[in-house]
Amino acid sequence: METFIMLRPVFLLLVLVSLLLTVLLLIQKEEKVNGYTLFIITTISLIIGSVCLYSSGSIVDAFGLSGDAVSFYLYIALFPVSLLNILVYSFKPRRVSETRV
Repeated sequence: METFIMLRPVFLLLVLVSLLLTVLLLIQKEEKVNGYTLFIITTISLIIGSVCLYSSGSIVDAFGLSGDAVSFYLYIALFPVSLLNILVYSFKPRRVSETRV
């Protein structure tokens, strides 16, 4: 039985973008990624991953193929990386800019 692997690059790209965002959050000196940007990127990547996993299941069922375990594991890996992004952003100390009057 053949395995449906056409959506594996999408899952891989989502995980890599989330990991890149984590590295960027860790090394940034000044706030280049704010909370709103982090929320949007995380939400969109989780939605796209969920839709791709659902679509993959529908395609596999319709054509009688077997599912791709690697894509499923990449989808599962997307959640802890997204949670890590939120935690890193929440607990990283930020510089408070002084305003003079």
